[in-house]
Amino acid sequence: MSPRAISSLAKALSIFLSIASILIPVMFFAFVVFANSLELSLLGNATINLQADDFTPTMRAILGLFALGYLTPLLVGFAGLRQTFDEAAAGRWLSAMSVAGFQRFAWANLALLVYEIFGGAFLVTYVRLQQVPKQISFMFGLTTEFFTALFIALAILVVAHIFAAGRNAYEENQTFV
Repeated sequence: MSPRAISSLAKALSIFLSIASILIPVMFFAFVVFANSLELSLLGNATINLQADDFTPTMRAILGLFALGYLTPLLVGFAGLRQTFDEAAAGRWLSAMSVAGFQRFAWANLALLVYEIFGGAFLVTYVRLQQVPKQISFMFGLTTEFFTALFIALAILVVAHIFAAGRNAYEENQTFV
């Protein structure tokens, strides 16, 4: 791709992330407040099924807290990636802001994965306790889906590190010119 095409694509992706950063939290909020049923499959955990009578105020609060915990690293990652795209759109491929944004995205992606596993285990356990009182079961599983997501998150982290090393080499080369 030409630098101009990459800049145009980066600008479009930045706009997409800006819109998603607004719409996704609004959708989560609307779901927590207005939902009447839920079937949620979490990474490494069993599926959660909630019906209208399961949506007590406490359950909505727990779902809201879980959503907030999920949205935090997601939106931090989006902001980092948007920063990288904005820098690329301006032709600053290896700027400090571009590299820092991508590194923030990489760490947020890994944090999101960890949160979904452990926060999801808590959520599944809580929901099961509400549905079948006095019968505790703690669900935690490592699936192929988990290992795939972990591999991708770690690969992105390595790419972020390579990106930073490339920036350092670029700066060093600029001193020779």
